Amino acid sequence: MALPCAVVIDDLIASAGPVPARAPGARWHQVALLATAAALGANGRVRSDLAGVLQSLDRPEAAAQAAADAGDQPWAHWWATLAMGQRTGELAMRAVREALAHARLDGPDGRDVQRRLGDLRDELDALSGRDAGHARFSLQGVTQGNPRRALLVGRSSATFLVEPTWEAMRLVRLGPSEGPTGGNRAHLNLGEIIQSVRRGERGADRPLPPDQAEALGADALLAGLREDRGVRDRRLLGLADEVREERERLAAERAQLQKEKSTLAAVLRQAQAIRAEGAAAVASRVPATREDAAALLELSPQATPAEVERAFRAQIVRCHPDRVADMHPTIRGHAEGLTVALNAARDLLLGNGVSRGRPAG
Repeated sequence: MALPCAVVIDDLIASAGPVPARAPGARWHQVALLATAAALGANGRVRSDLAGVLQSLDRPEAAAQAAADAGDQPWAHWWATLAMGQRTGELAMRAVREALAHARLDGPDGRDVQRRLGDLRDELDALSGRDAGHARFSLQGVTQGNPRRALLVGRSSATFLVEPTWEAMRLVRLGPSEGPTGGNRAHLNLGEIIQSVRRGERGADRPLPPDQAEALGADALLAGLREDRGVRDRRLLGLADEVREERERLAAERAQLQKEKSTLAAVLRQAQAIRAEGAAAVASRVPATREDAAALLELSPQATPAEVERAFRAQIVRCHPDRVADMHPTIRGHAEGLTVALNAARDLLLGNGVSRGRPAG
């Protein structure tokens, strides 16, 4: 007895795996599986996933058709927008900007896609010379031929085939995307990318697509249908590599956060030690007898009140807060301690008792 069509569709979708896969051969296998599921009546999400794989294979015409067949799917709108930009010429980029201006998407997927569309708008503005300080990129590859080309990936996860010059990056067209996580390492502004290319850096050293995207042909699709076990195993190993690389990146970020936390803890301990030192200095300087008070003010114990006031004012000016405001915390702590001690010495010699904290009048 034949299996229900829904079960076959579910098996095809499950076999397709992540969208898109890493290797081109595995992507063609995904196309074959998802296209079969779509032909059997799968929902719009499968056609949206199919559009994503076709876009990653640099087949914009087929990707746009699959996205159009997906209906009201936020990710289909994203893949369709990228597919527009994969075609060269001013009309293609005008269509992309129009799509960016009119996109209004709802739901969790819609908000994610809407954010990416905003990032893509900033990235296109930066590449066209407009002020787009929020745009961030990663260098993926550079060719030294004629014409010279570079491949960038933006924070949106869109890729850009550009012609690098000494001062700018001229956009040729959008390139095939590596998927929604492709922009995780896009941390440099366009000026920093230009400096990297000037220094001869090649970034991730990925192969660059041609200036013109290719049309969909049957040969690659048929090859995808004939994927053997070795190719499938390599695809799974590729997925394992992706997971490992992501774990290594997260581990590096955790190590950096731990290092910053240790640095902050050391600074806090230093501040506490300085505060404790200042408190100890204050306690050790406050005079307890007339003799101690007179010695601190450099007077004799029998000094007159007028002499006490003159000596006090001559010394208190040296530790005024304005004179030590820009100095090291240790120096400021000593100045505060001396201020307290001088006030206590004056009060003791004038017969006012010991006042350990009252400021000068």
